[in-house]
Amino acid sequence: MEVSGDKELRLRCYAYGSGRNWEAICVDLDIAVFGTSAGEVETSLHTAIELHLETLADLPAREQQRFLARQAPWHVRAKLAFMTWLNGLMRHQERRQSFVFYPQLAAHP
Repeated sequence: MEVSGDKELRLRCYAYGSGRNWEAICVDLDIAVFGTSAGEVETSLHTAIELHLETLADLPAREQQRFLARQAPWHVRAKLAFMTWLNGLMRHQERRQSFVFYPQLAAHP
């Protein structure tokens, strides 16, 4: 997967919490944010991902690949996938949600 060019990047993200304590994580880039609502952490995570990808666009292709390959540890990814599946069974959608983010990739000069 490359940052340069017109490639589409699909990122798996999860948000979970209750009340005023929420966390969102992009498991494909190992980026996490905290906030006071599901909407806030989703917006913050999108911003963090966009900033991360903008920074990567300025790096040589080899470095881009290294940073794009950095995922959250397997046990974190498995736990979040299981929690999302369980959430679907239990119908507690206000506490956990998953979403896919398709950022626009900046072209490398």
